[in-house]
Amino acid sequence: MEIKKTIFLSFLASLITISASATENKYTNAEIYEQMCSNCHGVNGEGNPAKKGPALNDQTAHELELSLFELRAGGLNQSSGTEHEVMEHNMKKIIEKGMDYKPKEMAMYIFKSYNPDAVFYKEIKPNHKYTVSEIYGEMCAKCHGVNAEGNPAKKGPALNDMTAHEIESELYAIQNEGMNQSSGTNHEVMEHNQAKIEKKGMKYDPKEMAKYIEGHFYNK
Repeated sequence: MEIKKTIFLSFLASLITISASATENKYTNAEIYEQMCSNCHGVNGEGNPAKKGPALNDQTAHELELSLFELRAGGLNQSSGTEHEVMEHNMKKIIEKGMDYKPKEMAMYIFKSYNPDAVFYKEIKPNHKYTVSEIYGEMCAKCHGVNAEGNPAKKGPALNDMTAHEIESELYAIQNEGMNQSSGTNHEVMEHNQAKIEKKGMKYDPKEMAKYIEGHFYNK
């Protein structure tokens, strides 16, 4: 009886080991994206309206990571009626195929591979002195566009049709108001963002930022 029990336990342990190795993820993030994500989100993260797949190449690594964490959590549980319902269903399929991934690593892969603004990303060290390009890429591009073309969804106006002098004047006004209590002004949202920018240690010279934006994005 003991011998049979020992054999059975050994057999069970073997099954568990085989099962674990079978589901162990041996796929790279690139393979997972190509096989499971590109059909809906585009080969280069450009999105696919026909599949209602949003673009991913206009999001920051942090935004992508948060979305992927949420989707993975939804994919591991029963989900219904959420805005991510379809993606959560797909996430379940990805996990079932043994293609589970770490959201942070996948977010970094998508961002560095497909985000045209990826040049702005770098690991920030303590006491790092930010350049105007880094500040624009990390704090401004989301609302004003990667190429300063504007973002109506975020109510962010275009900056690529303004001269350096015009932008500089706006930035000076925003910086000055951002240091004080503000309410009801045309710049209220930007003043709030300015306070966040400075809190992150990203204070900039309006003249330098204006020159950077005009030099890189001006389209007239």
